[in-house]
Amino acid sequence: MIDTNSVQIKRNRKYEGVVEKLCVRKNPHTQKPLFGFNKDLMVFAAMVGYTHDVTEDLEPDGIQIVLHTYATDEKDGFIYLLALLETKDAICLKDDNIVESVKYFESYCNGGLSVIKGWLDDNPGDADALDTLIDKAFERVSLDKGNLSSRELPKPAW
Repeated sequence: MIDTNSVQIKRNRKYEGVVEKLCVRKNPHTQKPLFGFNKDLMVFAAMVGYTHDVTEDLEPDGIQIVLHTYATDEKDGFIYLLALLETKDAICLKDDNIVESVKYFESYCNGGLSVIKGWLDDNPGDADALDTLIDKAFERVSLDKGNLSSRELPKPAW
């Protein structure tokens, strides 16, 4: 069994402004940040990256969160899901392959943070970013016309 405290999940430091805006700043109406935890934003960003097919390599000085943090409320499932979608092979779920699975998540997470940063930069008047994220989610649902994703999902091999 892998020690989830020893596996690091990293994001690029250059997105600290996005993390600050979405995970620290409080919404003026709710007095809470949009995302309660950094890991929640990282999962959202990874899904945005996957949906938009945008990845980004890690920089050497990335900020890290241990895998165990994601596992405490089962958000590690998103890490494994992305690895399965990329490899189309359940072998990625074995403990021996967890580090490689995490790399897929990191890549999509950083790609998604890049997309989100672009959205926020294009809408500087949206102080808490809520309207921007809702608008982008609605655009995506409209684009997909009810499909799960505009990307072609893999067919099961069984």
